[in-house]
Amino acid sequence: MCGITGMWRRGGADPADRAAIRRMSESLVHRGPDDFGYLLASTATGELTSGQSLESPFAPDLLLASRRLAIVDLTPAGRMPVQNETGEISVVFNGAIHNYLELRRELEGRGHTFHTHTDTEVIVHGYEEWGEACAARFNGMWAYALWDARTERLICSRDRFGIKPFFVAWDGETFYFGSEAKAILAGGGVRARADVAFLRGYLAHGNPARADRSAFEGITQLAAGHNLVVTRDEVRTTPYWRYTDQSERYDTAHPETTFRELFGDAVRLRLRADVPVALLLSGGLDSSSIAQYAAPATNHLEAFTAVFPGFSMDEQKYAEVVARERGIPLHCIKYEVPRLFDDWSKVAWHLGAPPARGSELVRWQLLEAVSRRARVVLEGQGADEMLAGYPERYTRRYLRAELQRLRPWNAVGGLSRMASAFLLMQRDPASRLQWPKWRRPAAEHPSRSSLLAKELRSAVQPRRAAEATLFADPLTRRLHHDHAVALLPELLQFGDAYSMAHSVESRLPFLDHRLVEF
Repeated sequence: MCGITGMWRRGGADPADRAAIRRMSESLVHRGPDDFGYLLASTATGELTSGQSLESPFAPDLLLASRRLAIVDLTPAGRMPVQNETGEISVVFNGAIHNYLELRRELEGRGHTFHTHTDTEVIVHGYEEWGEACAARFNGMWAYALWDARTERLICSRDRFGIKPFFVAWDGETFYFGSEAKAILAGGGVRARADVAFLRGYLAHGNPARADRSAFEGITQLAAGHNLVVTRDEVRTTPYWRYTDQSERYDTAHPETTFRELFGDAVRLRLRADVPVALLLSGGLDSSSIAQYAAPATNHLEAFTAVFPGFSMDEQKYAEVVARERGIPLHCIKYEVPRLFDDWSKVAWHLGAPPARGSELVRWQLLEAVSRRARVVLEGQGADEMLAGYPERYTRRYLRAELQRLRPWNAVGGLSRMASAFLLMQRDPASRLQWPKWRRPAAEHPSRSSLLAKELRSAVQPRRAAEATLFADPLTRRLHHDHAVALLPELLQFGDAYSMAHSVESRLPFLDHRLVEF
């Protein structure tokens, strides 16, 4: 897990760029406090150099930088950029390729030689073997920029769900990228102007971020599941994965067994680290399931939970039950209210935008506590949007889906499931209160837009469109929308910002692409 940034000035080298790339790199030091490195290249002459020096006998027009948070292979060999044997392929990388050991064995069998024990080097040799399509073979979370000096191409990629951020700016002459928008701004080539459409979305609808936007005009994000290729003549993006893809054959005849096997393997892969691993444990189904599989696989797992003594929704007792059952040490973190405004300021700086919900400040202090004990933390993010974890949001569509599937030969089972779901709603106060809202006309919801200045009212916030026709089933359609557009992208953005602010790598077993595909 690291912070990466860089630029390609296609109009020719600028002597000021060396100082600019240093500023860009230093703006990400919280993401990678352990090490740093640069790649300088002249695309005109083919000369390049890598290391920790910004000196070179040539004028570079391509400059890449990395700040490293050492998780796998803690030696200096893991310093980025990581290169192939000839130095013609170089990569800076933020994230984790969880199946790197399996890929390494496969690539070694095809004749590739590895010089480090990092997951980063799998990207280099994977690209040599499979080209841009190597991204489809990775199981994990990533944002990387790979320079191929042979073809003079910069190949960038972002993981399937956008767990890791990849901000870009392009003015027609210079291409910039960074793990955070502030890294691009630190270079000085892009001015910090507010994106008016973003402001409207935040003030009118409470959306602090969109999957493809930033708070700054001219700075956007590479779409999840896409590669971006920059050449001397063009900048193009192509998808390498869609929600309808099937990366392997899944046994749908025995769904419970298949899900358990896939989930168990997802947890196993995400325990791979050369540093201590922790778990955010609320006592709910998501994190408790992770604890069930993670605890037997490691002897050093510690759990952290936020507690609210005296509050009716406090989850401490549930977390304690799980931790005791699995033999995991549990750290209970009580939120310190006097820190609220100070935390709010820090969160806004790291998120690159104002936070939408004060409740997320609890997560800030929780990860701060984790950082004192571990460098990796497992979390249950992504489960609700995949497994319909919000009854008030999904039950109506579940009932519609069951009605669509109802046939004379399955009427008994279908009606039984629908009755159970309806009765569950009536027992759940939150769900019961939400039921009338589904029938309330939109006109009854007063919009905050009327309170905005005219310039903000007229701004339209672009949103990444979901592939609306991918799924006919109404429940699956809603789950896909929430997973790809409405809910999860925002949760992932502040999840990454909060964890990396404390130099902690957050890993998400429920976002193993095999689980999502299944």
